[in-house]
Formats: sequence, C-alpha cells, structure tokens
Amino acid sequence: MTTTTTTTTTTTAFPTSFDESWRGFGGIHGGLVVAALLRGAARALDATPVAVTAHLYAPVAAGPFTVDAEVVMGGRSAGVRARLGDAATAVVRLARSPGTTVAWPPGPVSPPDVDPETLPPLEIPVDFVPFSQYLDIRPINSARPFAGGETPEFDVWIRLTADIDLTPQETAAVLLDALPPGLYATRTAPVPIPTIEFSAHFPPGTPPSRWYRLRHRTAWATDDLCVDEAELHTETGELAGQARQLRRILGGATTKEQS
Repeated sequence: MTTTTTTTTTTTAFPTSFDESWRGFGGIHGGLVVAALLRGAARALDATPVAVTAHLYAPVAAGPFTVDAEVVMGGRSAGVRARLGDAATAVVRLARSPGTTVAWPPGPVSPPDVDPETLPPLEIPVDFVPFSQYLDIRPINSARPFAGGETPEFDVWIRLTADIDLTPQETAAVLLDALPPGLYATRTAPVPIPTIEFSAHFPPGTPPSRWYRLRHRTAWATDDLCVDEAELHTETGELAGQARQLRRILGGATTKEQS
C-alpha cells in the first residue's frame, strides 16, 4: 500500500513600496529588496528571520509592489518562500522563540579603538549611487573605491541615516549589501558587478546599534563571476549578520584594468 502525504501551503500578499531615492547602480538597492522579502516572510509567520537566500533576476523599479509570502513549513523549522514579482525570490528560515544566542569565540569581539565620529566620511556621489545619501560610512583602513589597491576588501564603520522603520534583521540586510564590490578597491574605474545571489544569516537577539563595523571582501573571482563575503558587528562587538554574494562581472578584468 502506498501512502501519499500532502503538504498544504498558504500564500499571503503584503504591499510594499520603494522610493526612487533608494536606487543603487541600476534598480532599487538590493539590500532593501532583500529587507522587503524578509519583512513579508516574518509577517506571514509572525517569527524572526535567521537566514535568507535571495536570487535577484532583474532591477527593481521605484513604486508600489507586492511581496507574496508562501508558508512552506511552520513549527521549529519554519520556512517561507517570498517573491517580489519576477525580479526577486527568496527562501527565508525563521525562529519563533529565538532565545539567547551563544557565539564562539564567546563574548563580543573587540571593536577598533577609534571613535567613528573622528574619522573622515567616505564620499560617494549621490547622482552615481542615490541610496548612498542614506549612509554614513567611515573607513577604518586605507582602502577606497577605485584607488587601485592590492587587496579587494573594505573595513568601515557604517550607519543608516534614513528615517525608515526597519527591524534589526532588515537593517543588517541593507548594511551587508551597502558597500561596493570588494574588487572596486583594486580598480581605478567602475564596471557593473551586480549581485545575482545573496545569502545571509542573522543571530537572533542582537540589539540594534547606532554604528556598525562592516568588513567586506571579495573571496574569489573569475573573469565574469565573483563572490563577496561580509561580516557586520554592533559598535559593542556583537555579531549582527554575515553574508555571501555571488556577483556577475560585466566589464571583464577581475582586479585592476587590463592594459
């Protein structure tokens, strides 16, 4: 005798909207798109996102949208599939009772012994990347975009200055995608390097922070693909999120320009 198990899924639509001022290199900033997918998933289950894998297929325009959240599984292994039209999809895992997070090594990491307010801000042209007007970025090391450095990585203090209602997980998603591709630290001119897959994990219970330390680097690259990884800590050293991004390199040359 064959027994068939049927899984019932529930899909709920949640309205959202993106302002033109949140555009990145093409469409709306990818971190904000991921934040909208997280919010739809969290509302569908009234739970806390702890992991997301998002696929970004096309630039998202400004304006109203609907996030469709399909509850795949409830209980302790809660999972939701979220979709923003044909532009982006995500699988989100959530926790209903996060409890206390234990990290290894134990305790918060030691933040840099420098007040971010004393560091000069990184100036990003707003007409080039409009959403940069909502970021305050203070580089900790010498790396700068298009400075032709040797190592594809950035280390900064960062905060959002926008008056926008975000949960700690949504804030982490935006900030983890806030810096330019790590390869930009090794180049002297921009090429499009859009994100096509974004995966992140958020330790539940991390308190919100005014400033965050963000370390972002390219782990590997070919002529047309690269992977960036980022780690976000609060100003007191608690882990707020970790991310990896698969990106397409549309202009060739993985590091400095080909001669």
